[in-house]
Amino acid sequence: MFKNEYQGGAFVEIFSAQGKNPGAKWKILGSPSVIWKEFDKEVKSFVFVLEGSSQTNKIQLPKENKQILGLIQRFLVLQIYIPLGQDFSTELLINNLGVR
Repeated sequence: MFKNEYQGGAFVEIFSAQGKNPGAKWKILGSPSVIWKEFDKEVKSFVFVLEGSSQTNKIQLPKENKQILGLIQRFLVLQIYIPLGQDFSTELLINNLGVR
């Protein structure tokens, strides 16, 4: 997915809320109405909001199971804001193909 894109900089954004349709590369499991982007005054940027049960509503990247992200950076950083008292769960699967 990102294998053929420029990754020579310090970082590459895979969950950016910028642009007309930022979620086009994602597979949304559950109702499409449970995810939207909105402007957050605290972070002064657009953010994604995902509501509902973590059992039924999920985001998968890349969209197709047979695709790979192809990231080459050494670090993976996730910036996640969870309001106090809200439930949150995450599943992150990382495979190292050993290819550089």
